Amino acid sequence: MTDLPFVHRIHRPEDPDGRTILLLHGTGGSETDLMPLAGRIAPRATLLGLRGRSAEEGALRFFRRLSMTSFDQDHVRTEAAAFAAFWQGALADYGLDPVRMTVLGYSNGANFAGAVMALFPGLIRRAILMRPMLVLDPVPAVDLTGTRVLTLQGARDPYGSFAPALNGWLASSGADLDAQVVPAGHELAQQDLDAAAEWLDQS
Repeated sequence: MTDLPFVHRIHRPEDPDGRTILLLHGTGGSETDLMPLAGRIAPRATLLGLRGRSAEEGALRFFRRLSMTSFDQDHVRTEAAAFAAFWQGALADYGLDPVRMTVLGYSNGANFAGAVMALFPGLIRRAILMRPMLVLDPVPAVDLTGTRVLTLQGARDPYGSFAPALNGWLASSGADLDAQVVPAGHELAQQDLDAAAEWLDQS
């Protein structure tokens, strides 16, 4: 087994369908935090949950922030590189099919996934980003042709006003973007699960 850079947990269902969902938790979550939700979205998918390596007052995150809306740019890049190494190692160690991989991120995890797509274009080809925002400044100009992304913004989310910038960047970068707004705040709702399941089935 490769010495993978992230603490993680893998769950294989009894009757796997060949799909894998890689899970990136929000602030204060863990590698198992999103597994119940992902299990409802895709009951037969293999689930691979990662634990963020940064901590803020004891709450786990995927990168350091300087304020609620500004972030440690060097640390984002360092952690994105570590994620790229994890991705390649996990594919080999667990025999996962990269064509059937979907990244599902929530809040800080969704922001991290977006940064990885910007810094390592083509690595993540399918992503569900729940309550996301841009964190890179400046954000690179990249070609995301062939990358499919679902973003789920909460209509009452106090951070929701930051989502359109990410959506605009994804669209202008060539991603196949489905940007939806659900009747919720920053918390997740049943509408998120319904939208994610429908989108995943279509992809």
